[in-house]
Amino acid sequence: MSKITISLGGKDFDIKLEGAFALQFEADFKEQFKGKSTIDPKELLYAYVGKCYDNFMLEEEVTKLLHQMDEI
Repeated sequence: MSKITISLGGKDFDIKLEGAFALQFEADFKEQFKGKSTIDPKELLYAYVGKCYDNFMLEEEVTKLLHQMDEI
C-alpha cells in the first residue's frame, strides 16, 4: 500500500492506494503537478476537468470501436 500526502489549500490529505494503480497515480500526479506536493485548489480543479475530458474522449473512442465491431 502506498500513502501519498497532498497539501491543498493549506491542509494535508493522505491518500492510500494499492498495486499498479498506486504506481500509475503517483507518476501521473507528479507529471501533472510537476513534482509538487502542495497545490492550489484552482490547479486541482483544472486537472480534474482535464481528466474528465480525457475520460470522455476515451469513452467516445471505445463506443466508436464497438460500433465498428458490430458492423463486421
